[in-house]
Amino acid sequence: MRRRRQRFGMSLIEVLAALAILGIGMAVLIQAVSRCLAVVHKTRNYETARYLLQRLDLEHPLGVTEQIAVGIQEGQFDAPNEDFKWSREIEAIGLEDEPLFQVKTRISWSNEGGNESAQETTTIVFKPEYAQSGGTPVSR
Repeated sequence: MRRRRQRFGMSLIEVLAALAILGIGMAVLIQAVSRCLAVVHKTRNYETARYLLQRLDLEHPLGVTEQIAVGIQEGQFDAPNEDFKWSREIEAIGLEDEPLFQVKTRISWSNEGGNESAQETTTIVFKPEYAQSGGTPVSR
């Protein structure tokens, strides 16, 4: 009579299957972490752009010390935000005697891949004090 031996441990095929499953799981995990880091970086850029937009409004206010000038203004931020640029387009949208302006402010930056991203806000500005002073000195 033959005795059956008890098998302890795992066969080679079982070990290889476990390693394949572990490898696939690690690859999926690394890809997920990579995507999360990319989203964090993108979010940081948009938050920085929003902060710079507020800073631009404080440093270059519209019509506080001088009349609103129709046209395009552009600039670049100082360190540590030297990768960010800004532009502001002011357009008179009211009738000839209405001091109504459309202001488009755009903050743009370049990503690692060379693609440009931007955040833009459009504001409608009404300056009634221009009308009270005898009309708007707006050149169209």
